[in-house]
Amino acid sequence: MECRDDLLETAVVVDALALCRPPGGRLPLPYQEEPGGPDEADELRTDASSVASHLAEHDLRHGTSRTGDIPPPLREGCTESERDAVREYARREWRAREDPKQR
Repeated sequence: MECRDDLLETAVVVDALALCRPPGGRLPLPYQEEPGGPDEADELRTDASSVASHLAEHDLRHGTSRTGDIPPPLREGCTESERDAVREYARREWRAREDPKQR
């Protein structure tokens, strides 16, 4: 459970940082470093989706979800709505952990 807690906390913090940035795009999956680097906001959104995807994958594998309705982990060529779904899943899991009455 410690690994899951780390994934959950990281997903929510990076997502909160990404939400504070102006709207923008995301980097392709799999991400490849480019000279000069990507736009910081795009990188944050990409990282938030990636960590949330790892959380979803962990919960699918170990049955550790508190809220259910786990989206599939992200794969190459994923859509914006799939990225949004894993980030929303992480937020739901965070709320359920912080306030068990919200389950």
